[in-house]
Amino acid sequence: MKTMATTSARPQTSPRRPSRSKPAAKPGAVPQGKSAEEQPSSSPTPTAAQTTAPTAPLADLKRAVFTLAKVSSTKELKRQNGDLRHLDFRRKVSWSQALAVLQKAQEAYPDWHHNPPEEYRELFNAIDAASDAYARSIEKGLQLSEELERAADDLEALSGELQQEAEELKAIEQASGKQRRARSLN
Repeated sequence: MKTMATTSARPQTSPRRPSRSKPAAKPGAVPQGKSAEEQPSSSPTPTAAQTTAPTAPLADLKRAVFTLAKVSSTKELKRQNGDLRHLDFRRKVSWSQALAVLQKAQEAYPDWHHNPPEEYRELFNAIDAASDAYARSIEKGLQLSEELERAADDLEALSGELQQEAEELKAIEQASGKQRRARSLN
């Protein structure tokens, strides 16, 4: 008996694997790895952030901002200047905005600290006087503390000497007690 092989009319193909292509990007979405500032703008007019971004390197911007603000970290910068709290300092645009704010403040008040308006001079003098008095009281407190430490050291040394004398007196009393018992037994 012969076995007959059955063949189908359609060609044999391997099962299809699902495609591993990337999903289509949503309209207006920013591709991964790039920020909105790094994307080319499709609008004909540039945004305010794009027009204020200088061409200076980020390190130079940071150095200029920290120098103007007289701080060493972004945390101190935000603490010192409330206008900069909303900025995200991971972005170059934020650094350029901070520089603009600090430069504007410096132009508005060039030497305000050294030559304040008349209405604030009395207040600043009172603050300086209070600060000086506070510094003097701290110095006096430190001197008193040193004196107390010396007095405590002296008392500790005296306590050690008195303890030693007390032990010697106990030894003498014990010896005299032994002698008294020895005499009473005789």
